[in-house]
Amino acid sequence: MRTAAKTAISIAVIFLAGCVLRIWEGARPAFTVTSLTPARDSLTACINIRSGMYTSRGFMTGFQYTMLTGMADTLGLDIGFSGVYDRKDCWQMLSDSLVDIVAVNVSDTVPDRYADEIVTTMPFMDYAWAVRKSDHSLLWNLNLWLGTVTGMPEYGLMVSRFFRSYSLRPYLEAGTMTDRISPYDEIVKANSILLGWDWRLLSAVIFKESRFSVGARSRRGAVGLMQVMRSTAAVYGITDLFNPENNIKAGTMHLRQIERRYQKMGFDSVNVVKFTLAAYNAGESRIEDCINFTLDQGRDFTDWETVAATIPMMAEQEYVEEVDFLRHGRFRGRETVQYVRDVLSKYEEYLTVVDTSPPWEWVR
Repeated sequence: MRTAAKTAISIAVIFLAGCVLRIWEGARPAFTVTSLTPARDSLTACINIRSGMYTSRGFMTGFQYTMLTGMADTLGLDIGFSGVYDRKDCWQMLSDSLVDIVAVNVSDTVPDRYADEIVTTMPFMDYAWAVRKSDHSLLWNLNLWLGTVTGMPEYGLMVSRFFRSYSLRPYLEAGTMTDRISPYDEIVKANSILLGWDWRLLSAVIFKESRFSVGARSRRGAVGLMQVMRSTAAVYGITDLFNPENNIKAGTMHLRQIERRYQKMGFDSVNVVKFTLAAYNAGESRIEDCINFTLDQGRDFTDWETVAATIPMMAEQEYVEEVDFLRHGRFRGRETVQYVRDVLSKYEEYLTVVDTSPPWEWVR
């Protein structure tokens, strides 16, 4: 027991040094995704590309990747990665000793044919690592490491980086300022130039879309930080939407394409932003329906607040039946109206606590 306690303390100290370096993106160069011959001075892990491991700013990252590299550093082992797009391929690789660890979700079930030879570690978050039952020493060390690390503050920071929303409420309550919103600030700042937007506004969009979760998925198939559809990203020649750089670039390019539409229609700068946000949420053709319906009602279709006040009429069949120009029929629109409000409200919050200058005048 005394030896185990000393080992746990050593693990904690070494992990502190390794984990702090990885809290932000770009902490270390990417590993070559390859299969290595397992040896006790090295490990090979089978990991899902895009969700568990991906490239950002020229560096490999991802929650499972970061956990595995932290573990390997702690145990003094080299680690290689066999990247797959379908975790089903990993089970046979583990059984054949081609890899030593398979990164899995706790909801994954070991296939019956491997149930007698494969076991999983203790869970962390919604994840676990699968190893061969015969590899007793590795299983013991992994569980010891996980049991120690998951109780540390640095682990909580890492979880926040990949999964939790980034709340600035403590700064609001204390009346203090910060210069950071999320780990993706530099990527957001670079892309906001394309739009000519305050980077804090683009950050507010990302917060609303995914709460800064790189692995976010919607039921409709939108993925990543800005909840981009793969078909939309393909228009801009972008793939691998679990890569933060790619996702933010695709989302920003789409926002810019939408924005141009309303600029050409002669909308003022405030309404250009509001209509752009609405169309990003509901789709351009749906908002075109809203504009045409508002125009048909004799109201100011260039003012978003007027359009938003008119949208509830589009949910009523009696009004919709009177017109023949609506491409999508009835539209309740509450979600879209609230979406615009939420993004702008979050932006106002960021203006209050995120120190950058100059402030952008259109929200005043």
